Amino acid sequence: MKRIAVLLIMSAVLFSACSSTQWVRTPVAKEFDLNVTLEQHQGASTSIQQKYEHPYEIAVADIKKLMADLTYIEKVGLKNTKKQSPVFQAVEIDRLAPVLAETLATADAGQRVRFISFNTGKALVFSVSRKTEGVIFIESGGRLNIAFNLINSERRVSETTALSPNYSRADPLKIQTSETPISSTAPYAELHKLETGKQAPMWVVADLEKLKAAAKAAPVPVVEVTKEVPPAAAPKTGSMAAPVEKTAAAQASEERLNADIKNKLKFLKELRGEGLISENDYNAKKMDLLDTLD
Repeated sequence: MKRIAVLLIMSAVLFSACSSTQWVRTPVAKEFDLNVTLEQHQGASTSIQQKYEHPYEIAVADIKKLMADLTYIEKVGLKNTKKQSPVFQAVEIDRLAPVLAETLATADAGQRVRFISFNTGKALVFSVSRKTEGVIFIESGGRLNIAFNLINSERRVSETTALSPNYSRADPLKIQTSETPISSTAPYAELHKLETGKQAPMWVVADLEKLKAAAKAAPVPVVEVTKEVPPAAAPKTGSMAAPVEKTAAAQASEERLNADIKNKLKFLKELRGEGLISENDYNAKKMDLLDTLD
């Protein structure tokens, strides 16, 4: 009996020690459609040492190249037809990549970067609000890792913004199966191999030197800038200054944002019509969205 009691006590102590570990998060950026934090694995009394090569200076163009090249398999339509699609939309890359680069440059050796990105995708009839979540870190040997918990997963009704994130409990580095696996990788990257010898479905490892070379070789997008009228040719209008015209890129960005807000308003209306949210919740969320308009 004494031996059994001792074994039970030891098991309880071990379980308590294991369950006391957690990821402690430090917020970095909170926006309507993205959330970025630094997270550190914390034990009962001390930090659990990691092997990250942080802080690390990485060019925004390099992260953009990696994000743009990532594709995955999604199921679409009533027959769940498999389709290869980009993990990130262009608007997501533009707003998320600079934040990730800046955060990697400030992280320490025990911290990795967790991110959440919201977007609006197309469904059979209506648009659907989606969520991508994962971590990114640099390990020894100049290897950039990006692993996902979720890839373009439909958001919960309560997840109207990324300002108050609902993080997945699963560690993305331990996921072995997925319904949205990474479909292919660029020549500079590969899927991580798990201890079982199988490839991780949503964990990509990129060689930083090869990634830099690929980013440099990639064509630079041309941004059309509206030419200003020379002062001599400008019509005289007294003391009134001529309005400054927006660049084509800025105008396109504003149009994408307005379209995204419009889709979110339609989605809220659908939820109210189906009785999934109350009238008060609908009005409150609608006002939040309208407040983001210029």
